[in-house]
Amino acid sequence: MPVGGATIEFVRGALDERRSEQILGFWARMGELDDEAARERLDQVACVALDEAGEIVGVNSVREQDVGLVGLRFWAYRSLLSAGDDKVSSAMFKTAFEGLEERFDPDGSGPVGLCMTVADRAELERRPEVFWPEEELMFAGYLADGRQLRIRYFWRAEAEPGLPNSPTQDVALRTDYSIGDRYRVEPYTGDAAVADAILAMWARERVVPEPEAKRRVHEALNVVIDRDEGVVAVSTAYLQRNPQLRLDLWYFRTFVASAHRHTHVATQLTFHNRDLLEQRYTSGEDTRAAGVIFELENEGMRKYFNKAIWEPADFTFIGNNERGVPVRVHYFPGARAPLPQRAAG
Repeated sequence: MPVGGATIEFVRGALDERRSEQILGFWARMGELDDEAARERLDQVACVALDEAGEIVGVNSVREQDVGLVGLRFWAYRSLLSAGDDKVSSAMFKTAFEGLEERFDPDGSGPVGLCMTVADRAELERRPEVFWPEEELMFAGYLADGRQLRIRYFWRAEAEPGLPNSPTQDVALRTDYSIGDRYRVEPYTGDAAVADAILAMWARERVVPEPEAKRRVHEALNVVIDRDEGVVAVSTAYLQRNPQLRLDLWYFRTFVASAHRHTHVATQLTFHNRDLLEQRYTSGEDTRAAGVIFELENEGMRKYFNKAIWEPADFTFIGNNERGVPVRVHYFPGARAPLPQRAAG
């Protein structure tokens, strides 16, 4: 892959003696590793960047690592370039990712994607966004030693073992999630009649005690209205800091009346919640949160929808919460990650 005056080659598992010596020579010139450590790392090399004369100007490598913050195994990514070049750096990451993804077996026990840690505060100030589009790396929190963690999953990666009928990503994208003319989804505007209908639905279904229902109804975000029965589903949202991400995010709850659950009503509410909150963020109407969090507590549903990336909802797994419930996040465009905490003193 030619980019920025360099050619990127994926060489993992295919290093000959000549290329190995070139890599060792590059590391020696850069003062990166002693000879013994360098030779041990040769097996981890993923890509090399070559200049027009065929000389190495960059090397990246990957090693398997359990990432406790997320609870999954990743390829931990490292890269060294002789000169700072964002285009070459991004191209090297993408080439490594694509080469490793081609070898990924979703039924195996290997890494589910690539992760990168960043310790340089200046780099984080230069690239503060929660999502780096060039590498498609997303912010996933901070490690105990203060390094920022970014992750990218392989397309077919799983957050946990699924069921025999769990849909693949491609099947999920082809699925028709429409709910027909019977239903319509509307933002909740505070209308008293709609509020009363939400309270009545909760009371009929015996899901929310009356005092909590009267408090929670003011958090309503979207409602689903059946042409014959009126309000049959509602989503509520509240702002809360996520301790892993150190960000304020929208948490939403969805309730669908029992007679309407064998539909895509809940899925449509997820889409509408995401879009409404994102529209408010991008318009500047409400920028308090960096995105939306989804916690799926139903064990059967979480094993059915077990993929690390939820499409077409566009939520990505970042780990389990303190109750062991899978957590997925959708970031708003342009949202920023928190900077690392400065050392005391």
